[in-house]
Amino acid sequence: MTKFGKYLVDDNGMPCFDVNLQATLVTDYPFKHLISTGRLSAMADQWGSITLFTTEGGYTSLVSNKFGAWSGIYPMIEVNGDLFSLIFDELDKKISLRYGIGYVEYSGEIRNDKLKLFVKQEFLMTPERKPFMIAYFIFRNIGAESIEAQMILRSDVLPIPASKLYKNNAVENGKVGKGFAKFKNLFLISENDWKGNISGISLELRNTVKINPGDVLKVSCSVGYGKNYTTGEIQDYIRMNTPHEIRGRWKEKLSSVDVKCPEKWMKDECTWSVGQLLSFTCYDNSVDEYYVNLGGYGWKRFAVREDCETALALAYWDPPLAKSSLRWVAKTQLSNGDIPKDHGFKRDKTLSSDFESDTEIWFILGCCEYIKQTRDYAILDEKIPFWKGETETLWIHLKRAYQWILNGIGPGPHGLILIKDGDWNDYLSQMGRMGRGESVMNSAMACRAFDDLAKFAKMQEDREFHEKVTESMIKLRKAVSSAFDKDWFIRGYTDEGKPVGTYSENRLFINAQSWAALGRCGTEEQRKQALLNAVERCHTDIGMTLVNKPYSCPPPANISRHPIPAGEGENGGIWPQTVYWMIWALAEAGLTELALKEWKAISLRNHSRLFPDVPYGIFNGPDCYSSKYAGKREGRTQIRITNRVESVPMNPIVAWQAFAMKKINETRI
Repeated sequence: MTKFGKYLVDDNGMPCFDVNLQATLVTDYPFKHLISTGRLSAMADQWGSITLFTTEGGYTSLVSNKFGAWSGIYPMIEVNGDLFSLIFDELDKKISLRYGIGYVEYSGEIRNDKLKLFVKQEFLMTPERKPFMIAYFIFRNIGAESIEAQMILRSDVLPIPASKLYKNNAVENGKVGKGFAKFKNLFLISENDWKGNISGISLELRNTVKINPGDVLKVSCSVGYGKNYTTGEIQDYIRMNTPHEIRGRWKEKLSSVDVKCPEKWMKDECTWSVGQLLSFTCYDNSVDEYYVNLGGYGWKRFAVREDCETALALAYWDPPLAKSSLRWVAKTQLSNGDIPKDHGFKRDKTLSSDFESDTEIWFILGCCEYIKQTRDYAILDEKIPFWKGETETLWIHLKRAYQWILNGIGPGPHGLILIKDGDWNDYLSQMGRMGRGESVMNSAMACRAFDDLAKFAKMQEDREFHEKVTESMIKLRKAVSSAFDKDWFIRGYTDEGKPVGTYSENRLFINAQSWAALGRCGTEEQRKQALLNAVERCHTDIGMTLVNKPYSCPPPANISRHPIPAGEGENGGIWPQTVYWMIWALAEAGLTELALKEWKAISLRNHSRLFPDVPYGIFNGPDCYSSKYAGKREGRTQIRITNRVESVPMNPIVAWQAFAMKKINETRI
């Protein structure tokens, strides 16, 4: 339990979170909760607002009129000419607010001289990839007089972007209409035919009702888009999908999360986090694939490598989605092997190579780990088109990615892969500003990726390529091994050849240690020594810091161009996925007790316990925490340079719990 609520299980035995409505610590924080079918997504908040959006064809908010829209779906009631909003924040008494996997549930009461009504509202996304959401309402007359009224269901929808925002009849007598110019066939449909209308920017359904004292009125509807559905089909779907049944299907879907945990709360967090990760599922109609969005600032644009990372974490729990995510990345790849850093969702977008250095490594790594986990070797022979070019097998995509790593990115003077404009840690943007700086992290990751790639080349009977990749791996392992400095691996080299993250400067970066271990670089003793030093120097009560000694702010000119304060963001902050990579490395090294210790430290439950006044890092959160080096801001998130509070929720904070626990399980077995 935290000051902001309680971790519970719902009537289907699934983890959920009940928000403490009496909490006065933060009255203006929205406590956003994301739910999604994979086609239509909804961001719910503590006030009862439901923001509907999709990434189909690029990010499009359906509730985007800032000064006119209230919510994607909400009820109102008109009694004797007086109109009353029944949205949660407008109720006189708030009783409960529950965030669950695939749903949000509100209940409260409205009490005035015209009516006394109990209102329960539940908004659900099904595990099936439908472009619509289902809403269920229960109204109970708690007064002494009958209520005769007009019940109204409204959806404030005005999609942006669109070339012209003129509108046609979207709803008429409960039937699907034409919707808006560029985003066609928006609809609001009730289980039974109600009178349809357009009111301003809102789709509206009305029905005359009478509720006697003590009686209950149940209403259900669906809001969404799609020209392939008739009114009758939507109504049948609503009738066949009660809230209990929908939650049951989410339970069935998440039954694959079969990790063994020392304590029940840890298993609950694994299940919850995978459920939350699936809520970031999106559809991209430019390549006809599903993928997992970064969330937050990444809804409109994010680094493609993030999806390779997430596919790796998803392969155990949802292999089809992991596979689609990797196909999504392959379809954004140029025919020369380069995978542009950011994807623009449009066919006519001119693509050019960014000064980046790691996307192709993540792609190979993600594909190889997916195949190892699922044994889906057939994916290598699947035909997948390049972004603008021919169609080839995934195996050819991987080979060209490998060639791009060698020739498009290339090695530096010490034999390590170049860092260019920063690797995963783009804070280190100035190490390779002139194109000569090198990355131990990139190189160690490539060692693991190339090791697997060589094995698959042998399976494919591609002897020449097998020999080539094996040779590259051996050279890289030798280069990374040479980067071991007394107690740990350095982070890399600047353009001038100066080593970064050395023993003499007492600066250890955890990503260099975890990936050197995962890439089997150096001797077994060196790897173990590096991991133990990382834990000793970077461990904190809420996870491991990226580096044990942050830079000044502003930083040295040959390190970064970003003036991030010490302990925030990439300058000594805590990034959940990097901690889970370390846990993975610890587990593979046989250091399972340390792995469990770090798993508990980075968990959501632990963060909410140690920082009870922080309104995130409870059931979801930002992409990073500020560490002890940030002083009084420890346990919060970066707000200077970029305000990461505004980006909650993001997927890295929920992507890796179950994966890391699975790796601990495998080691223990």
